[in-house]
Amino acid sequence: MIYTIDETITYNSHDCTLNHIPTEESLNLSISAGRLFEQLLNANGEILSRDTLLTEVWDKYGLRGSNSNLNQYLSILRKALAAFGCENLIITIPKIGIRLNADIKIEREYVAPIIVADDLADDTSAVPLADKQLNGAVLISSKATDNIVQHSFTATRNILFAVVALALMGSAVWYYSVRQSAELSIPSSIVKLAGGCEVVLLQGADIIERQSQDKQILQILSENNQSCVPGRRVYFGKITSLTTKNYGRTILSACKLNNSGHIISCDNFYYMDWRVE
Repeated sequence: MIYTIDETITYNSHDCTLNHIPTEESLNLSISAGRLFEQLLNANGEILSRDTLLTEVWDKYGLRGSNSNLNQYLSILRKALAAFGCENLIITIPKIGIRLNADIKIEREYVAPIIVADDLADDTSAVPLADKQLNGAVLISSKATDNIVQHSFTATRNILFAVVALALMGSAVWYYSVRQSAELSIPSSIVKLAGGCEVVLLQGADIIERQSQDKQILQILSENNQSCVPGRRVYFGKITSLTTKNYGRTILSACKLNNSGHIISCDNFYYMDWRVE
């Protein structure tokens, strides 16, 4: 969905991007900020309670939200909009909830996603391609061989991503091992979890969601019978999805250290659309 705000700003919910029409400047919002903004935009000026926003933006995606989180993201949205000249779009109603300013014009433009049909009924096989639609989205039909090619491409793409991700993880492990053997200072991206293991954040979540991120790491370790104790180092990376529909891709490497603090071996794990339970 593309939203046009006061004829000067557009917001693309597919990639969480704000665009200033007069200057053509753009700003990417975080995935949680994007979900929050989309909830407000779709409310048609109605007041949304804080509990509703916490549920729709965080709880449904396996994240733990709080009033503090909500306030910080509302502040982020207000500052982003103010930077593009819109300073009074988001209104807080004390002890009631949040709504958008009804005096500011908001237009919506639905951009139909192109999808590939995996199964088509026999009675639709003869319908011309231009006449086929599904829920307002353009539907591209194809023969069985075309579907096989599409599925093969998707599987190959996912495998290539996993290989590249693991290669990057291996490179990162080697890099930090070399840094440590050279007795350089520990980089600021290293943190410690409650069990005592070190965690190297290769590509972390928003700092506001740090607590949820720590919980995610501990859940992955537990699920794969990996411990978080002194003498263990974890390399963690997350690639946030460009849409608001899933959580993205996650990679984790759990490594054993020797008495000198050097890496002995690592176990690598890769997830698609991980949700914190």
